[in-house]
Amino acid sequence: MVLLAFTLLLAIAAVGALARGGEVERRGAALFIAAWLVSLACQWISGETSPGIWLPVIDVTVLLALSALAWRSPRPWPVYCCGFQTLTVAGDIAKWVETDLDVGLHLTLLASLGFASVAALAMGAWFPPRPRQR
Repeated sequence: MVLLAFTLLLAIAAVGALARGGEVERRGAALFIAAWLVSLACQWISGETSPGIWLPVIDVTVLLALSALAWRSPRPWPVYCCGFQTLTVAGDIAKWVETDLDVGLHLTLLASLGFASVAALAMGAWFPPRPRQR
C-alpha cells in the first residue's frame, strides 16, 4: 500500500515537472525516479524489504545530486529536499549506531522522509513561484 502511494505521488510530481515545471523540476523528477528504480532493483536482488547496504549509498548519492541542483537553482524546493534527504542519511547512520533499532520504525522514518522529499518536488513542480514584479 505504501509503495503504491509513493508511486502515485512520484507520478504526480513527474507529470507536474513535465507539464508545468522548468529544467530544475525535470532534473529533480528524473533524479527521484532513477533513485527509486535503483532502490527497487536492489530490493529485488537482495530479496528483502530494504535494499540493505545499498540504501545509504543511494541516499548519499541523491543528497549530493540535490545539493548540486539546489546550488544554482532559483527555486526553493531543492533546499527543502536537501533537508529531508539529510535527515534520511542521518536515519541510515542511526541504524549503524543503534543496532537494536526497530526495523519497522526505521523503515517508517525513511519512507516518511521520502514522501516529504517527493511532496516538496511535486509542490515545486505544480506551483512554480510567481515572477517578481519590479
